Amino acid sequence: MNLDTVPAAGRGYVTRSDLLGQGHDDRDIRAAVRAGVIRRRRRGVYVYAADDDRRTPDERHVVDIRSVADKLGPAVAISHQSACAVHGIATYGMPLDTIHVTRLDGSAGRREHGLAHHVGAVVTEDDITTVDGVLVMTPARAMLEVAMTGSVESGVVTLDSGLHLARADLDTLAAMSSRFSSWPGARTGRYALTLADERAESPGESRYRVLFRRENLPVPDLQVAFHDEDGRLIGRTDFGWLEFCHVGEFDGKIKFGGIAGDARTPQEIAYAEKRREDLIRRHPVGMSRWGWHDLAGTAGRRTAQRVRSDLDQSHRLYARGRVTIPLA
Repeated sequence: MNLDTVPAAGRGYVTRSDLLGQGHDDRDIRAAVRAGVIRRRRRGVYVYAADDDRRTPDERHVVDIRSVADKLGPAVAISHQSACAVHGIATYGMPLDTIHVTRLDGSAGRREHGLAHHVGAVVTEDDITTVDGVLVMTPARAMLEVAMTGSVESGVVTLDSGLHLARADLDTLAAMSSRFSSWPGARTGRYALTLADERAESPGESRYRVLFRRENLPVPDLQVAFHDEDGRLIGRTDFGWLEFCHVGEFDGKIKFGGIAGDARTPQEIAYAEKRREDLIRRHPVGMSRWGWHDLAGTAGRRTAQRVRSDLDQSHRLYARGRVTIPLA
């Protein structure tokens, strides 16, 4: 019998019970796994390989989440980085090999088979929402859970993403964080919240801001706009230190929320980017560009030293005799 005929029921996965109910047996299932038609994700849970190949790591995690939520039902709410994945909020440095749930039935916390059960000691009705029939912590709570259980860098990436996507606002996050002041990691979470900025457009931008703060560099402005002589917008730069007459750009962007709707070819995108940069460089500013590799390991400190040198150079070249008129 052909296992391709068994639908995934809109959840992205099939169970052993689904397959047995369609007349297959365990021998058929094992043969389909060996043939690469289906893949085992969890005990008794399978996905079709053709569908799985098209998914991102976050999307695979969401499919796994659905399988767990469907099994455990209302006894749990999806939480932490797993809830962020459901809400489409970016994470960094938070492993997706474990599904995080918070117990709503008073059960103890534990870890088992790629599943982390957290004690639901401080949960109100307002902390929980429903997404596609699954109980999930609200975006604000999930963002703070990540900020309090990960590094500062992880927290800023997730907070920036949620703010940029309008999943939550700073006032809501600040008010909610006060409820968790005694949690382990609360200090880290509060510090990450002071760095969060809805204007950040990618995880790389968020990580660079953490680097700049850690290395005591001047705080940059974000999404700095440049206009031509007729007042038309030329473009925006990721970072700007206008007092130093310097801007910075992060290459290799993966935008928060993706780049859906951009029908341009890679060549067209590259040409438009080059033209935008050329027009910006007509202004009396210096420009630095960095990529992912400039953040890796010990490269971060060297990158910060280079940024400091670039700021000093642009200040010497372009800021002499310049008068800045503050906006009213």
